[in-house]
Amino acid sequence: MTLVAIRSVASPDHYVGLDANGVTQFTPSGGGQVKTPTYVATYETFFLQRNDDGTVSFKSTVFNDVYIRLDGSNVPKDTKIPPGGGVVNGQYTAHSWEKFRIHKKDSEYHQYKAVVGIESAAFPGRFLRLDGHKGVVNVQGVSKSLEEFEILVVG
Repeated sequence: MTLVAIRSVASPDHYVGLDANGVTQFTPSGGGQVKTPTYVATYETFFLQRNDDGTVSFKSTVFNDVYIRLDGSNVPKDTKIPPGGGVVNGQYTAHSWEKFRIHKKDSEYHQYKAVVGIESAAFPGRFLRLDGHKGVVNVQGVSKSLEEFEILVVG
């Protein structure tokens, strides 16, 4: 597994951070909080786990067997909801809601960066979203600027 940090392209001084205190067993709604810190410390690092089905999961380096979880069940596909929606938090062990597909974004603007969209495998067409100005990590039904990330190898 590769040690990574997930940085927002729209807010390049913001990262995905997972505080999963108290998440020690599977619960249907997951737990903990995903935040948008402006630094990389232990809560902002993940093991990028490659799954047998071609997806990836982001495993916390701090919390034993806890992964980033995305619930996009109430987010319409192909529709931009201005504040985003859904729930992004942590889950004990990786199941379907903890699996993602990484899409490289090709454009003239990004030609020198490895910019990606992080799509839920369980909710196709729903993407991880980070709004650094509002300090929110959630879900969007399209992949635009707030859904662009760089996955940085940190170890």
